[in-house]
Amino acid sequence: MKTKDLLTIATAALATATLTVAFLASPRMSGTDANSLAVTIAKPKLVANGIEMTLAAANGREFKAGDQPAFELRAANTLNQPAEAAICVTLDASAPADTTSRMVRRTDVLWQEQLKLALGPNKTKVFALSVRTNLPANRLMMVILSPVGQAGKATAAAEAGPASAAQVRPILAMVFSTVPSVAAPAQARAAAGSVAMTPAPR
Repeated sequence: MKTKDLLTIATAALATATLTVAFLASPRMSGTDANSLAVTIAKPKLVANGIEMTLAAANGREFKAGDQPAFELRAANTLNQPAEAAICVTLDASAPADTTSRMVRRTDVLWQEQLKLALGPNKTKVFALSVRTNLPANRLMMVILSPVGQAGKATAAAEAGPASAAQVRPILAMVFSTVPSVAAPAQARAAAGSVAMTPAPR
């Protein structure tokens, strides 16, 4: 994939991340409330080849520093015929930002897994995902779902226009934080203006 294409995808993902983090940073949101809301409400769908995918924390868990998180990927084939899709699930972490600083904070890839899905007509399946990495403290976490093996389609869609490009963009599936609850709202507000998405290594 060309650098220009990676930047296009990164920019789209950053825009989604910024909107989600800004919402979670509302003054009425405590750190715990922000985690709960991100897990229970912010469930955008990634649609690939007729398969709709959403991500949730396994057993409704709320993660904290030191945990090894587990997720459940729900995939539903909306077609009346068999469908296949390949996706990548990435867990990114960004350092909390200083509200007085304009420095752009980069993200680190903590974990990544690729899945090949094959579902029968109108079938639904739940896939268990376990992260074998302990969550670092004082970080904003973002779980991203992205299609795999669609670089050519992504490029063509981007050239065709925004409406087509949106069909192949990665989605921000979940946001949560290991920042202490007292500091979480302020750090989330700062992150909304400073987080920079880094394309996952290939």
